[in-house]
Amino acid sequence: MCGVTLTHRLLASSALVLAAACGGRPQRVAPAPLVPATTVTEFLRAVNEANLGRMMELFGTERGPSTVTSRNDPAVQRRQMEIIQRLLRSESHRIVDSSQTASADLVYQVELTRGTQRVRVPFTLVEARTGGWLIVQIGIDQAMPGSRRGP
Repeated sequence: MCGVTLTHRLLASSALVLAAACGGRPQRVAPAPLVPATTVTEFLRAVNEANLGRMMELFGTERGPSTVTSRNDPAVQRRQMEIIQRLLRSESHRIVDSSQTASADLVYQVELTRGTQRVRVPFTLVEARTGGWLIVQIGIDQAMPGSRRGP
């Protein structure tokens, strides 16, 4: 025998199963921007480029980006980002106002322009423990077709 016991085999096979279940290697995520307005700008650039992966990296909580911290199925996350992407696509955007909540989150009012239409959408951002700012909430109902809530 070469010194490999049944216990070694069980440990090795368990490690392989766990590695396969977890994707095999840690997920690499681009860092969140250090300036909150840059997070909004990068997110909306990703929206217009249909870059769902980058959108998910810029969306999250104080614990980190949704690609790392979310308990949702990745397919569900992608579907949610597809819906957000379709609703937020625009020709241009500008940040028209910002405020801070009692919990130190920042809220940016962003004006999106689509043809002759303009809508204001609130983006709530939180400072991540890992550094940088992430979007924690989007007032997506403001961007819904037929919404009369605009400037």
